[in-house]
Amino acid sequence: MGYLGGILVWAHALPVVIACMLTALAFARRGRTFALMVSCFGLGLLAGMPGVEDDQMALLNGQFRIQGVVDAVRTHPGRRISVLVRDVVELDTNATLPGRLLWSWTDPPFIPQAGLKFTADLRIRELRSRANFGLSSSEAYWKRKGVRHRAYSRGAAHVTWEEGRISPRAWLLNLASPLMPDTQGGAAVRALLFGDRFLLEADFMDRIRRAGLSHSLALSGLHLALVASFGLGAASVLSRVCPWLLLILPRRKLAVLSAFPLVAAYLWLGDFSPSLLRAFVMLTAVSLHLFIGSRSHPQDALFAAMAVLIMADPASAHDLSLQLSVLAVGGLVLFMPIAAALIAPLRDRGALWRPIHGLLTLLAVTCCANLFILPAQVLYFSEVTAHLWLNLLWLPVLSLAVLPLAFLGLAASPCCPLLAKGCFFAAAWGVDVLDRFLVLLDGAGFLAVTPVLRPSGVQVVGYGVVLVAGSVLLSPARPRARALAFLGLGLTLLAVPPLWQEGRQWRDEVELTVLDTGMSQAIMVRGSTGRTVLVDGGGGWSADYDPGRAVVGPALSWQHPPRVDRVLLSHVHADHLRGLFYILDAFEVAWFGWSGLVDQSNDSRRLVERLAQNSWPAHRLRAGDKVVIEPGLHLEVLYPAPAETGISDNDTSLALRLVRNGRGLALLPADLEKSALERLMRQGSALTAEVLVLPHHGSKSSLHPRFLGKAGAAWAVAACGPGNRFGFPHPSVVLACKRAGLEVLTTAEHGALRFCWRGEKAVRVESARFGALCRD
Repeated sequence: MGYLGGILVWAHALPVVIACMLTALAFARRGRTFALMVSCFGLGLLAGMPGVEDDQMALLNGQFRIQGVVDAVRTHPGRRISVLVRDVVELDTNATLPGRLLWSWTDPPFIPQAGLKFTADLRIRELRSRANFGLSSSEAYWKRKGVRHRAYSRGAAHVTWEEGRISPRAWLLNLASPLMPDTQGGAAVRALLFGDRFLLEADFMDRIRRAGLSHSLALSGLHLALVASFGLGAASVLSRVCPWLLLILPRRKLAVLSAFPLVAAYLWLGDFSPSLLRAFVMLTAVSLHLFIGSRSHPQDALFAAMAVLIMADPASAHDLSLQLSVLAVGGLVLFMPIAAALIAPLRDRGALWRPIHGLLTLLAVTCCANLFILPAQVLYFSEVTAHLWLNLLWLPVLSLAVLPLAFLGLAASPCCPLLAKGCFFAAAWGVDVLDRFLVLLDGAGFLAVTPVLRPSGVQVVGYGVVLVAGSVLLSPARPRARALAFLGLGLTLLAVPPLWQEGRQWRDEVELTVLDTGMSQAIMVRGSTGRTVLVDGGGGWSADYDPGRAVVGPALSWQHPPRVDRVLLSHVHADHLRGLFYILDAFEVAWFGWSGLVDQSNDSRRLVERLAQNSWPAHRLRAGDKVVIEPGLHLEVLYPAPAETGISDNDTSLALRLVRNGRGLALLPADLEKSALERLMRQGSALTAEVLVLPHHGSKSSLHPRFLGKAGAAWAVAACGPGNRFGFPHPSVVLACKRAGLEVLTTAEHGALRFCWRGEKAVRVESARFGALCRD
């Protein structure tokens, strides 16, 4: 535990330190044990230390012809792959690319395998992902794997592949795939056997996610346990055919020996995924205990698995799938014995009660596992589902029909394609029936998920402490005094962060956060009473990515209920509007304001249809209106003019000024361009503010030096994406800002930017990527 804490403390300092202190308090009763924990923590610090960034490192940004070697390939739903490339050389200069390259590829003509060499023309950028307060960043994850650059391709890219030998696993995948039905059921069978999610559609996976069944299609310990159960069946058959075997090996040892080849084969088929590795090491530990004749405990096997995996690869401690897998097993270890004891009497009531006992056991397994992963699930995914009951219907079908048929089809593929095709068809049919049922539920509105308050890391630790202490209190013959003390500590950790949030009113604190939504814009304002305003929701041109669900919603609900008191839309362009649809559909919204102007886009029509269904008021805003947030804090509407008509575009955007007790805090001119800014200044409204969100993301078409002078701000923010094709913010805009005395910040470089005012004090500025900022 100390070693694991040392690795994780680099990413989650305060929660990990608290967790390690509580672990030491609970278990390190002797000085030597405590010293060992401290030593292991120090070793973990060294093992998990982030690599030092070399400021002189030559990072590429542009179109290049490169040569490289495929190091690993990951498949994703929606015909997408991620290719990790090593030994990358830029051919024109023969320069070696530092680190590895992450190549994201949508709809590739084929899936390359590890070890293939290639030459390609790619647009390469420095690795940058969105960085927001309270949200995990894929940038940190990939940097731990040595990735420093990324590239993107769609369709048939300009790539030349060298010939290479096909691996046995790829050969088997290519042999079996044509025999599988061309349905989502067939794609799911491919995912269950090989972990290949390439053919799964985004809509299908979204239904599976909302149904709470994602774990059933992700290679995990559940699937490995099912494969191991085939070994039990084989042992039963062997003992009947050759009973003399039981004179050599007891039935349990025979079952383990029968299961291991199948388990090892599935581990290989699944490409050694972290969750499968965890389950395999646990099974190995239990088997060793069995063969040496000692008693095994599931928690010992879990700790052994974690120790092996983390010692072998310290970066795996940050792998989300492994974290969820370990937490789920932890829930089973703590609570399943208690649940099993409660329902055990049903098994002895006769044959009629055994199916009920089986269903209740399955329900208990589902609840125990989900109970322990709940805070991590909410923290990372921000939503919960009420449809865990679907596991009772689906998991027996998966266990007793889909997986056995899939494995039988795979075994028959090399020698009997007709039999394999029939088995794959039957297995896929089971998944397709499930999907049709989910479509019916979704159409009737019964597949909705609920966004919830996302906890802080301290609360996640508190939740875990409460569960561990609770399991001790529920177990007979366990010391209760220490458990009650830890229960109190856990409840305290759960309560402290909300109490700190409630203290905003006494701290007289107002925050404005420009979220990092890539090449789009979303701004959050939160008053001292906790009332929240969202101005625009970000967006983009890709239908596969929803910034509302991925970024804006989780940012709003971090340590705050999923409620927005005021939602404002500057104009209906995709980079400001698309992220709002999720907020309007999923969050509790009290009030909506916009210009009332539309255009001919599908997004505009969708918004009008959504507003027609709303249960909250929608207000048409014009210059002179005031949007009250709380007493003393409001947004002044500066533009467009009351008589403005026509279509919604950049020059008819809502321009807003955040004012607190007469003090101009921030100016938000949306996408107004030079001519509209001129009209805005002629209206004579006060424009002074301490923070200016640059109009149109810092475009040259919105450069107006006199407007910068009128604002008189100290800070300027450009909401833009890294290496964007528009070149925002334009160098001339940055130069003009510096001449006017503004410090220019960008979400591309700094991540989300938070501006905080306490009482009459000067504004404090914080970057999600770099921490507190000061003016040069």
